[in-house]
Amino acid sequence: MILRFVHGWGFDRAIWQSVTALLPEFDCRCDDRGYFGQPLSAEGGAIVVAHSFGAMRALAEPAPAFRGLVAINGFDCFAARAGFPGVPVRVVERMLAQFGRDPAQVLDEFRRRCGAGHAPSKIDAIQLRADLEALRDGDCRGRCTVPVVSLQAADDPLVPPAMQAAVFASAPRAERVTAPTGGHLLPLSDPAACVQAIRAMVEQS
Repeated sequence: MILRFVHGWGFDRAIWQSVTALLPEFDCRCDDRGYFGQPLSAEGGAIVVAHSFGAMRALAEPAPAFRGLVAINGFDCFAARAGFPGVPVRVVERMLAQFGRDPAQVLDEFRRRCGAGHAPSKIDAIQLRADLEALRDGDCRGRCTVPVVSLQAADDPLVPPAMQAAVFASAPRAERVTAPTGGHLLPLSDPAACVQAIRAMVEQS
């Protein structure tokens, strides 16, 4: 079975290394947005495994062909709006304003908040800014038409509990799993929990 992996904002395909190492029986295909180098597409996959903003990227595809979504620290909408307890828009607006002055600093501050190290020195500021705007403006809630396993962390500094409970509300079936710890980087901090969520979706498919 093909599993397609989609990373989030400010990271690259390397975030999946510890997870895919635990899934040797699957054909794991990881995309790369090209924030730090050459973009790489990943084709196929009845199941998409997405981290953070990667869930929105997958759902925003023109004609999503996958049958199940494993969203790790993920969401179908990021910024708060009427009826949705997301991250305040002013937070993203502030990041965008600062990004115009010093993209590398904004990226490093975001990664530090997530618990990650510095980003590579070479960055694609245009793509990063475009996707930061998508985090502010995007809303994929109506596009979630496949079953979802939503794996969140209780101590996620970016996705608060109310938002965790509200994401993927339009999915025909949503299984919600909360790890007690792990922050916003469960693929790095708890790859075993990620694999358990993936296997749960595979069994349902």
